[in-house]
Amino acid sequence: MKDLGELRYFLGIEVIKSLKGIWLLQRQYALNKLAEYGMMGCKPISIPLEQNVKLNADEGDLVEDTTMYRRIVRSLIYMTITRLDLSYAVGVVSQFMQTPRKPHLDAVRRILRYIKHTLQCGIFYEAKSQLQVHGYTNADWASNVLDRRSTSGFMFSFGSGVISWNSKKQLTVALSSTKAKYRGVAIATCEVVWLQKLLSDLG
Repeated sequence: MKDLGELRYFLGIEVIKSLKGIWLLQRQYALNKLAEYGMMGCKPISIPLEQNVKLNADEGDLVEDTTMYRRIVRSLIYMTITRLDLSYAVGVVSQFMQTPRKPHLDAVRRILRYIKHTLQCGIFYEAKSQLQVHGYTNADWASNVLDRRSTSGFMFSFGSGVISWNSKKQLTVALSSTKAKYRGVAIATCEVVWLQKLLSDLG
């Protein structure tokens, strides 16, 4: 065993401590990936996906280097550890890992441009915040053009920082927006019950 000192960097995650609290960032990891994929000189943008974008599995030319597409998406998935703002966009592009096409690659590049614009984003846990659990959930009815399944998501914070979040397609097709939202609430309820038990065990 060797004492490496105070934690500052671990598996691509930067830990910045101050009297105000703790920051969790992946700025250096993001910069490394932008350089690796030739996106350092790209123009930054403020939105990861175009509004109301609908990507199809069979529209557009096939991507020549499918391995590169998968590597980029895997890197983006890893960045969602501290970037919940990427969860929905990354979830969309990860559906086309098998046979990616040019529109899918364009969407991935747009996410990288957004990351360049938001390198300083991360999770901040304030030192003196009230330790209460707050949660939010919502669902987008029949948003997937391929199978008409809805996408639901939730976010739970403990104090000032987020501790759990998810954006995922529902397992079955909802026949109304109300049913889609109820299923989203059910998924979030399961998560908050688990969080309550975990916090109870931690004391």
